[in-house]
Amino acid sequence: MKRLLARAASPIVWRIPGHGAKKLFGFALAEHASRLDLEAAVRRTPSPARRAAYLRHLLDEARHAQMFTLRSAELRRQEGREPLGDPRAADIEDLFENLGEARFLAFVHLGERRGRQQFAVYRDWFDARGDARSRALFDAIMKDEREHESYTWDLLVEVSGSAAAARRALRRAALWEAWRTWRRLGRFVAEGVYFVTMLAVYVASAPLALLVRAARPLKTGWVRPAHERDA
Repeated sequence: MKRLLARAASPIVWRIPGHGAKKLFGFALAEHASRLDLEAAVRRTPSPARRAAYLRHLLDEARHAQMFTLRSAELRRQEGREPLGDPRAADIEDLFENLGEARFLAFVHLGERRGRQQFAVYRDWFDARGDARSRALFDAIMKDEREHESYTWDLLVEVSGSAAAARRALRRAALWEAWRTWRRLGRFVAEGVYFVTMLAVYVASAPLALLVRAARPLKTGWVRPAHERDA
């Protein structure tokens, strides 16, 4: 589904002036957020072998964030604009602590698989249009995504105890992610509704404010207190 959506959205995402650089910077933020979650996994996992795997992964994520940031900055400069900023401003959700190691691995595995599929669509898009730099960027990152997808599955089976248990963890992680996306969408819609409502109230109140001002015009300059006027 994600791959189909990425394929359908590609003409819009990459052709709107300025939007491609923003999209790449968004990927940089996501990669850095993943790096922060993996740092937490390095600190908290009881397994030295898994700690080493998470450390290798977070180094890849840091490199990916830098690659996306640099390419985004290149596109911005071609448009005569300043780069968008520092991806280290990304948010973190403490996923390892909140989910536990098995669900964390399931969540990461699903994310790596989804990212690889999405990046494959974008790689093909740039390849068809002769943008060798962007194609090479996605090619390089997809190679790492395949490795991350593979090792997280192996560790998920190890932590869960069996392949069947690992598949159940993936289903639970997918449901949790869908619920998280729904809540975020709900907050976004609520903020939009609040803005529109307040705007409507303001517009509806404007005639009343004009009537009040007409009935009681504002006085300018110094006004003597009433007791001084009486004196």
